[in-house]
Amino acid sequence: MSIRAFPRRHYSHVKSCKSLIAYGSLSSRPALKHTLCLTCLYSIDYSSEVCNLLTIPEWTPDKWRDVPENPLIDPPGGPKPGNVIGDPQVIPPGEYDEYWHMFAHAGRTIYHLRSSDGIHWRYEETLPWPGCLVYLYKEKGIWYMVYTLPDEKWNTRICIRESRNLKEWSDEVVLLEPQLPWECEGPFKQVRNPCLIRTGDGTYRLYYSAGTILLEDCGYEEPKYISFAESDDIYGPYKHYGKPIISPDPKVSYRNFGAGALKVYRWRDQYIGFNNGIYKDEKDRSRSAICLMASLDGISWIDAPFNPIIPPTSGWKRALVYQLDVVFGYEEKIIIYYNARDGWREGVERIGASILVEE
Repeated sequence: MSIRAFPRRHYSHVKSCKSLIAYGSLSSRPALKHTLCLTCLYSIDYSSEVCNLLTIPEWTPDKWRDVPENPLIDPPGGPKPGNVIGDPQVIPPGEYDEYWHMFAHAGRTIYHLRSSDGIHWRYEETLPWPGCLVYLYKEKGIWYMVYTLPDEKWNTRICIRESRNLKEWSDEVVLLEPQLPWECEGPFKQVRNPCLIRTGDGTYRLYYSAGTILLEDCGYEEPKYISFAESDDIYGPYKHYGKPIISPDPKVSYRNFGAGALKVYRWRDQYIGFNNGIYKDEKDRSRSAICLMASLDGISWIDAPFNPIIPPTSGWKRALVYQLDVVFGYEEKIIIYYNARDGWREGVERIGASILVEE
């Protein structure tokens, strides 16, 4: 699916264009099928005569197939009520050594797991410092672990360490703390769920979630907003963008309560993102589902019209489907690893995987 962003003067009937966006269908104007006017949607004034082409991959829900072995990883201590393991970060063979590696967390503890096939995993070690919600970034042979550090009240900041061997890590450096009023909304003051990329001009862009909403039926909080901060140096200082780029929207059924978190990847000459929006279903139960998004600049995002791509279903992911990592290109496959929850209060969270099958 292609979405074209045209200069403002190419659309004389802005009201009609906005109407098409609101209904999410373009079939009434065949000449513009599969196009949306990003100028109208985001009030961006493009001066170029050339159309900017934004492509949403047609990775529809029916193309994501659960691996038969799901769920792949039980929480430490086993699948007892309330136990969790989540937010996986995956290193496929060839990027570090011949094995698969994963970092994931439970509570304030980060775990290192290893696998020979990406399916059967074992816990390798427990990292010797507190942390959660990990993101891995590699540059010039150095692995950077960007993670969330909670205090005793579960207010959080984002920190970083580096390593060359995934075993010996440098001292902790704080990258980001909650400062702005919307970052401190809700029952906790949190910046969390980091995702670090480098933009085309070499700037380090740190996506993060902030502000909190309480899932009363689960007994814990989730993020309300998503934004980013930027720096010329990986260790900062990072300048806050200053406002959310993704917020809850009562008109979006799969993101009507909280923004959740976002993982961003360069794809062709643009960005794609995988977001787990937080929402209330028709029975007022808390939910989360994985959704696909696309962006030209990594700031203004468009939802795929077929979202969500991995929703809650039954069994180990009956209640909520959460955050993730995507492995691109291993044996010509695209694999999403993610954690999901089988119930609400006292639910168990496990890690599983889905593979993109394009027939």
